[in-house]
Amino acid sequence: MLRRARQRLRPAAVALALVAVAGCTATGAAPEPATQAQPSPGGGSIARDIDLSGVHFDVGSKEFTEQVVLGKIMIHALGAAGADTTDHTGLSGSTLARNALQSGDIDMYWEYSGTGWSQFLQHDRPVPGDQEQFRATAAEDAARNGIQWLGPAKFGNQYAIARAGDAEGPVGQVDSLGELKSFAQQHPEEMTLCGASEFLDRELEGFQQAYDVRIPPEQVYQNAFALNFVNVAKGSPCNFAEVFTTDARLKTLGLKVLEDGKTQFSTELAALTVREETVRKHPELRKLMDGIGRALTEDAIIELNGMVDLQGKSPDEAAVHFLRSRGFL
Repeated sequence: MLRRARQRLRPAAVALALVAVAGCTATGAAPEPATQAQPSPGGGSIARDIDLSGVHFDVGSKEFTEQVVLGKIMIHALGAAGADTTDHTGLSGSTLARNALQSGDIDMYWEYSGTGWSQFLQHDRPVPGDQEQFRATAAEDAARNGIQWLGPAKFGNQYAIARAGDAEGPVGQVDSLGELKSFAQQHPEEMTLCGASEFLDRELEGFQQAYDVRIPPEQVYQNAFALNFVNVAKGSPCNFAEVFTTDARLKTLGLKVLEDGKTQFSTELAALTVREETVRKHPELRKLMDGIGRALTEDAIIELNGMVDLQGKSPDEAAVHFLRSRGFL
């Protein structure tokens, strides 16, 4: 049985955790109309090149920082093109977001090609290569489900396992996932892992099989994704934790990402998923996403994640900063 992490945090850790969790929008409240971005003086490329005046879009996202920021980018970009939007960012997990898209409750949200391939298209093995994986996912999802993948972005998110960079003793000697088997055998009580529910449901079993490592269920701690970083940085309640490779907290907290020699965790390009009929009715979305996708590099998304999780900016502020700094607004 998975444990839910409940432990006393040092004041500094509490502050970091609260900043991180604040970036993950809750979903209990009814969605409200989004605040529309105002074009910068002289106008930006979106207002000049794309006209979606009078169109309404329901924009969703999953609940963690990166996803909410990506959703807000779309809200402000669509607003600059003249569209009205309703903000549904912060949906709890991939399944809820995908179901909302397919049912028509939302018109679009950002998804990752690996998630589409394994969770929605039900494939056991990833396609080697990030571009190849994206093309395979996009083609099959369009053919089977009528879902278009627009973009994609230039960054690829990826699950990883990390430890504290300054960990002492045996934990500090682990630099790769391949070393976890012997570590778990020699130090079973220290083989502890923190993870969010989606990672534990989707990835944990495959990771353990690939590296022939066994983590006792009572030593797996389920917590909010944002707390993974704080918990593993101080080594309590876990010595290892799920992270994303595009998260700015890896550097700030000095975490060590363990080498994935078997490429168990594939790079997943992000793209805007939209129902085919919506794209057919509003082909301008393709042009909009071509530009935004090219500008969303790995450096850009790390900066945006850091603005929210480390600097305390709102996802709206990060989104507007991105769009204005790239000339879209």
